[in-house]
Amino acid sequence: MPNEIFTDPESATDKWASIRMTEPTEKEWDVDFVVAGGRVEYVDLRVRPELLTPFVARLLEDVDAETARTILSDIADRNEIDLLEEHGDD
Repeated sequence: MPNEIFTDPESATDKWASIRMTEPTEKEWDVDFVVAGGRVEYVDLRVRPELLTPFVARLLEDVDAETARTILSDIADRNEIDLLEEHGDD
């Protein structure tokens, strides 16, 4: 495994979302993971808040529009966010 090089998945894009760091020296995101028994058991991916929108947008580029809508709706529901709520200037 140490000599393996990551490559793009060979299966259809509807089964995978790509995560790529475009500027590694800018530390766009940080990964922490735990390997136990030769397997990755836990992954924590941290993204700087100012990069969160472009990061999520990049992930959603890999799925069709209906899947993207479902993902965003599920996230909003889990976080009790009403996407249709109007916000006034405070």
